[in-house]
Amino acid sequence: MDELVTIATFKDTPEAELAKERLELEGIRALVMDGQAGGVMPYLAESMGIRLQVEPQDAEKAKEILGS
Repeated sequence: MDELVTIATFKDTPEAELAKERLELEGIRALVMDGQAGGVMPYLAESMGIRLQVEPQDAEKAKEILGS
């Protein structure tokens, strides 16, 4: 994965991971960013959010799958 785009932002890591798994079941590679900070320092997750990112060519399909 080179250049990634954020398709959704979550308040907690488990929710972001579930969305990632859903995308991967559909064949879309996804990455949860800032997930570690949210687990160690939860206040950071709330201020910055946990970002779910995909490759640009998969962004529209990923948004459709997640209903965003």
